[in-house]
Amino acid sequence: MVDDTHAAPVEIARFATAFEAEAARALLEDNGIDALVLEDDAGGALPPLGMATGGARLLVRPEDVTAASDLLSQPPV
Repeated sequence: MVDDTHAAPVEIARFATAFEAEAARALLEDNGIDALVLEDDAGGALPPLGMATGGARLLVRPEDVTAASDLLSQPPV
């Protein structure tokens, strides 16, 4: 049996801005799914840098990928 207690987070989405990624993270966390946003825009001082590095990445635990993807694919209410 594989112990994936410390498995690396999985990227489930990329966003053009940190704001969009943080909104998605909040949606997931409001539904009990821990999530993490990784971005490189110099702490918000250089937003174009974030776009140049591929945008803001949204990550979740491997066991939450399906549930998180399902939540993010639902149309906004």
